[in-house]
Amino acid sequence: MQRPWQSCSTHPAPPDFIEQVKMLHPDAGAITAQLLWQRGYRDLNQQVPAFLDWRRYQPASPLEFPEMPSALARLQQALDTQEKVAIWGDFDTDGVTATAVLWEGLKPLLGCQLLDFYIPNRQQDSHGLSRHGLEHLHQRGVSLIITCDTGCTNAAEIAFARQLGMDVIVTDHHTLEPAPLGAVALINPRQLPWNHPLCHLSGVGVAYKFLEAVYAQWPEKTQGYALENLLDLVAIGLIADLVELRDECRYLAQRGLEQLGKSQTLRPGIAVLLKGASKGTARQREISFTVAPRLNAVSRIQGDVRSLITLLTTQDWRQARQLARHIEKVNAERQRRQKEIAKMAHAKVAQLDLSATRVILLTDDSWPLSLLGLVANEIVKTYGRPAILLQTDPATGMAAGSARSDGFVDLYEALHSQQHLFQGFGGHPYAAGFRLKMEYIPLLEAALNQFLAQKEGTAIVTPKPLRIDLEVTLDQLNERLLRELEVLAPFDSTYHPNPRLLVRNVELTDLRENNNRENQNTRKYVSMLLHDRQHTFPAKWWDHQIGDCPKGRCDLVIELEQWQTCLSAVIQELRPSATNVIQAASFQSLVDYRDRPHEASIKGLRIETCPTSRKSWRQWIQRAKREQQPLILAYSPPPEQDALKVWQEFLMLCQQASQKGTCLQREGLREHLGIETATLNYALNVLETLGVKVIQRGEEFRCKWPPQLKPSANTVAALEVFKSAIAEENFRRRYFAAAPLQALQETD
Repeated sequence: MQRPWQSCSTHPAPPDFIEQVKMLHPDAGAITAQLLWQRGYRDLNQQVPAFLDWRRYQPASPLEFPEMPSALARLQQALDTQEKVAIWGDFDTDGVTATAVLWEGLKPLLGCQLLDFYIPNRQQDSHGLSRHGLEHLHQRGVSLIITCDTGCTNAAEIAFARQLGMDVIVTDHHTLEPAPLGAVALINPRQLPWNHPLCHLSGVGVAYKFLEAVYAQWPEKTQGYALENLLDLVAIGLIADLVELRDECRYLAQRGLEQLGKSQTLRPGIAVLLKGASKGTARQREISFTVAPRLNAVSRIQGDVRSLITLLTTQDWRQARQLARHIEKVNAERQRRQKEIAKMAHAKVAQLDLSATRVILLTDDSWPLSLLGLVANEIVKTYGRPAILLQTDPATGMAAGSARSDGFVDLYEALHSQQHLFQGFGGHPYAAGFRLKMEYIPLLEAALNQFLAQKEGTAIVTPKPLRIDLEVTLDQLNERLLRELEVLAPFDSTYHPNPRLLVRNVELTDLRENNNRENQNTRKYVSMLLHDRQHTFPAKWWDHQIGDCPKGRCDLVIELEQWQTCLSAVIQELRPSATNVIQAASFQSLVDYRDRPHEASIKGLRIETCPTSRKSWRQWIQRAKREQQPLILAYSPPPEQDALKVWQEFLMLCQQASQKGTCLQREGLREHLGIETATLNYALNVLETLGVKVIQRGEEFRCKWPPQLKPSANTVAALEVFKSAIAEENFRRRYFAAAPLQALQETD
């Protein structure tokens, strides 16, 4: 099944808007303005100028984090009493750059009080705090720990730290738990409103904002160091973590990329990884495809990433070169092992009957968990269906691994239907990870195949369209167009992607198969010239061969790329012109009043309650299409549901109804509690494990209460399922409260 091509450029920008955009930047032109208009940037007073030039953006104060004053007060106490302080980081690129930022940025203030940093060894530990790591720091005399990119789900470990006499300041950006964390202070953008400019920060961004507050609090002690020196590391972490580059994230990334474009100020470690300075999207690509994979390879292969902090902070060029050479070897080993696992995986696939399975599920005792997501992606690309790769451990009877979707299957929904099999599970529609008992693997495989076969329209999503930003001709593909597009950089993968350009009715000539070799890894591509009878232009089609190229004239979707001095088209997809169909972008009539619902006075279908599931969202979309009306998002960001409070309210209502001998209406109770039908069912399951007899009668039920509620062996597990369902609903609410319009338009 081919995904549809959709054109977004059906509504031209007004001429006066185009002219005013041109005045804001010397390289801006009509195409720059059109893309801004299509992507919702239309306010020429503040929004557009700040988007194009970071100097016109007003950064948010770090004191807008509600617990920042508590963090600063605890740091003052550490200064007054000469306490030893340690940083606790994480091993991915965001965590490593965040650790380097705090390690370098806190030294001017703390000096020798800043004893060390601690990052878990990926081969031995998972993300987050650990008891043995805390004991190690305690033995060294540490009494204050400052985390970065981790910690907000470690209430038990923080309680253990307090028992040892250590306080913890948590700076993190991951999902918050409903229960109190117990830290001295929690600095997390998820504490802020969904539309706050700080709410999309990654771990390194939060660490930098923490330092902004520190430097403002103690200017006399930190005046010898320019905090802006750290922005290059911030940009690398933000880009590597694939966050939405909007508001503060965009501002920090713009400044950091500008710094990375200056060869005279490049850090030695970054310079040797990048092998020189470049600018714009070329530099961003190098971070995504050169720097981040190498930094991540170290934890995947050797576990210990201490050398990366040295690489990123050293001013010794000789040391930087030695470390970079070592990292190159580690990355080559990562590529070798990944290739070896992929070869084994392909051999296992060859033994399957692919005509009888919708999901490729592979297991092996020898596979390292850290590489399975990378290989699963390759399996998906090769065979065009979801892939699950599991590392099995016969000694413990457990399996763990990664799952990846082909873009057609909502993998999260499919796996979520089998969550009773898992001991740990998390992810999103196109990627997930989980742990389960090995004995459940056949059950999971059979259940997923059955689920995907039966749930057409639920787990099988409409193929995600390839959205085309603009149509151009070959003669428009030049450096002038590249400069217009570069004005809009940096780009990200969701909110503000690299512009995709449509070129129609061209011939593919001078076809050549090529191999791009990096260490032991070889990647194939076809190079060619695009020809329209008057003009030619060079192009590349990665991971393809000449036999994939159709005969005759073709339509292509491309991205424009400059590598060093060479301009070329990078083909995303191509199809024969004679049979290709290009749709107008489906359903553009979303009107966003989520930040000001009281102003939503225009006519149309109004959503006044934040959706909690993709199913309810699809129902709204389908109704709007059916009635040909705009869909007005007129809901405020909803409060987080506290699972314990919801359970207590549910328990009280059921007990009161039981005492009165009355029935409860399922739908009314569901709406009163603000939960989904499935979550209500989970709550009823918990009741039954407590000895309550639930008598169902269609849309009503009544409860027969025992003399005393008595937990059974199944109560804890049933309650955990209920709490997980509440957490899932909170996640969905946050998504529909904050997702950009483009993402919502594609969630149908």
